[in-house]
Amino acid sequence: MEEKIHIREHIALTLLEPGDKPNLVRYLNDPVLYRNTLRIPSPYTEADAEKWVNDMREAYEKQGFMSNWSIRHAEHGVIGGIGSFLLMGVEGHLDEIGYWMAEPFRGQGIMTNVVQVLCEWLFENRPALVRIEAKVHSYNPTSVRVLEKAGFEREGYMRKAALKNGELFDLILMARLRE
Repeated sequence: MEEKIHIREHIALTLLEPGDKPNLVRYLNDPVLYRNTLRIPSPYTEADAEKWVNDMREAYEKQGFMSNWSIRHAEHGVIGGIGSFLLMGVEGHLDEIGYWMAEPFRGQGIMTNVVQVLCEWLFENRPALVRIEAKVHSYNPTSVRVLEKAGFEREGYMRKAALKNGELFDLILMARLRE
């Protein structure tokens, strides 16, 4: 059975659907998202969207649980995404999250709500989980604020920890611990 996590009115986390591909192509061709993420290609093509949707659905069917969710608006469809990287496997004590939000929906507190609710869900559904990390580009204070509002604390500064297009970037290590 597919998991659906209610976030707030009109917003839920769900599995990606084949019909989500047009929104993925539209929203992921954003230079801000490309700059602030490590793995989203530019340009983001229909083939990229097809592969991502298929990969996420296959992973769900194989694993029997979701580790990547679409952020779905009841009226507008997919407006973002958030993933749990399962650093130590589903039974592990450590996890890492990463996320993105479409430009028209930024600044509305949606991502803060998503991160808060997903972290609570992860802690509730994974008893061994003690720590959730997020690594943010040092030049992305907006993402740092999202995480701080969601209960994360700054733990460190990782110099030259990210490599993209042959360039090294600094990251800020954020973490939230089980309460």
